[in-house]
Amino acid sequence: MHSVISVLSRIKNIVPELQNALPNLTFHEVSNAELDKQFKESHIIVADYDLLTPHMYSLPQAKWVQGTWAGVNDLMAKVTQPPPFSLSRFTGRHFGALMSEYVVANIINFERNAFETHQNQKMKQWIVDGKIEEHRAIFDLTVGILGLGNIGDRVARTLNYMGAVVFGYGRRPHLNLEDNPHISKYFSNQMLPQLLRECDYVVNTLPETQESKWLLNGDILENCKDKQAVFINVGRGTIISEEALIKALENKWISGAILDVFEQEPLPTESALWQMPNVIITPHVSACSRAKDIAQQLKDNLEYYRQHLPIPATVDFSKGY
Repeated sequence: MHSVISVLSRIKNIVPELQNALPNLTFHEVSNAELDKQFKESHIIVADYDLLTPHMYSLPQAKWVQGTWAGVNDLMAKVTQPPPFSLSRFTGRHFGALMSEYVVANIINFERNAFETHQNQKMKQWIVDGKIEEHRAIFDLTVGILGLGNIGDRVARTLNYMGAVVFGYGRRPHLNLEDNPHISKYFSNQMLPQLLRECDYVVNTLPETQESKWLLNGDILENCKDKQAVFINVGRGTIISEEALIKALENKWISGAILDVFEQEPLPTESALWQMPNVIITPHVSACSRAKDIAQQLKDNLEYYRQHLPIPATVDFSKGY
């Protein structure tokens, strides 16, 4: 295996973390990709997708690129054909664990009315009645997970461990529930309205594909109105248009939305979502690409590479993820 790995990334401290995880290898930090001879000759590269894209077809020696992000939708929009090397996404246990923390924390905050409590604190008010006192625990909830890949499955396992009833939704026709005891019920493509009717929370973890794009547009969220579900989006903003989401909130089909991803990012200042009282907005930080996690994933994936085995989360350009 080639002992010098080129690193094309803006992520803070990534080279020191890579070197710490793999002290027997040499990492070359690329500062000018256009003129960097070592970069052009590297067999293995660690890269941010936006920095990699202009050079996708001018890396004749590249065998494998380890990406630093989970989502590849922006890259997909710019490539004309699959590159002549393998490209693996940064995902798996790190992203799944981080997104699980985000989902759990926000469910607890929403149910316990943490934001209202904080406002009460500012006004020096000691208030324990209403939703604050009568909140639902996670073990009282039924949660639907849209997408059961590495991330969605980890979120599902975490919520199930905490006592929630967890339903899953995906593209595969069937899911063996005996092999997936953390999933109480599985819904395939045409069964989405039924899932929405039965859940207290709906968590989107789906990547952007032709099948998932605008999946929740139209009036499909009207199916949530009886249980007043809360929508959490940690997948991609294109699962639903802003117009459709605002309609669902204003019509009280859903009781709230916790949003980390958006149709347009950064979310424009004129967006009505900023001012809606039942909406929580975070700036695409539910699972940040942390240098030490990327280093650990590269270390794990190098074992697959050395043994000529398929590398997990390798991008399938025909599917778009």
